[in-house]
Amino acid sequence: MPELDESWLVPDAAAEPPLRKFAPDEMLTCAACLRANAPTRAQCMYCGAALNEAAAASEVETASAEDANEPQFYVVVWASEGQPIDDSAAGQLATRFNLKSEELRAALISGGPLPLAATRSPDSAAQTISELSGIAVATAVVPATVSKNEFVPVSIRALQFAGESVTAISKIGRQPMATQLSDIQLIVTGRLLVHRVEVDERRSRSAVKSLDRRELSEDQSVLDIYLRAADAPWRIIVNDFDFSCLGERKSLTAFDNAKALIELLKERTPTDVNESYARVRPVLNAVWPLENTASQSRSRRPRAGRHDFSTVTASDNESQFNNYSRLVWYVKRDHQQPGGDSGSV
Repeated sequence: MPELDESWLVPDAAAEPPLRKFAPDEMLTCAACLRANAPTRAQCMYCGAALNEAAAASEVETASAEDANEPQFYVVVWASEGQPIDDSAAGQLATRFNLKSEELRAALISGGPLPLAATRSPDSAAQTISELSGIAVATAVVPATVSKNEFVPVSIRALQFAGESVTAISKIGRQPMATQLSDIQLIVTGRLLVHRVEVDERRSRSAVKSLDRRELSEDQSVLDIYLRAADAPWRIIVNDFDFSCLGERKSLTAFDNAKALIELLKERTPTDVNESYARVRPVLNAVWPLENTASQSRSRRPRAGRHDFSTVTASDNESQFNNYSRLVWYVKRDHQQPGGDSGSV
């Protein structure tokens, strides 16, 4: 497993929280009880006093405007098969899309597709593709619907092999889902990371006193398994999976077992394996930034007073990885792009 630089997960105070999740300075303070409320509320959720309705209406209008500006297409590039990426091509792309050439070159070498631009019209996407015609890379225009949330991965807890078929056991309800081994077409690997900062404060009308600060990080390796006729993959959380299906190949660590499972599936299925996410991640931030959220609540510290509050700021890459995983599947299925490199889980 490669070394991981977690500094990229530290929440950016200047970033705008997506999906109408509110930062601390967006919260409305109730004049009656001094508690923080979401800007969409008309009344305080604690004491029922009226809040600033104009601020709530403004937030709703802003969210509607953001929805109208959502991209409809992505311009995607990847290394043409049999044509290695040279410094000149990487430099031209980096200049065109305002990216770091070293990061872009590393991402292209990994073999995975890269969404370099998001547009709201097919004409704009076509124009961008035309501008790239002189650069030795494969290109495609991909609809933004490939990253929609309805393609939710199905979390599975075990696999059972029987002849030429395999059955996945879901984590929720433990429902069996059977398919032929020949239907497994792609495995996308990655890591889901969450970084949380929790700050406890005591507030008064004249000052804010910091009481405590905690930073927590979570890291999970995942495998997405795509079937021939399905958009939503089977998802394996490596540290929460029963590897009994490996039989004699089963080892002592989840890391080794994940590698063994990938090798077993490569032997018994026509699957490609894309392990490029770790290398393309810096480039993805331009199109799919990390999800930053912030929330406030009463402090849960022992003997906390009524003026003690806790602010939790979190940053995670799950939405970004979901988008990339689905993009890899779409490009492979509809544009015959190879699975990717053979790096680490």
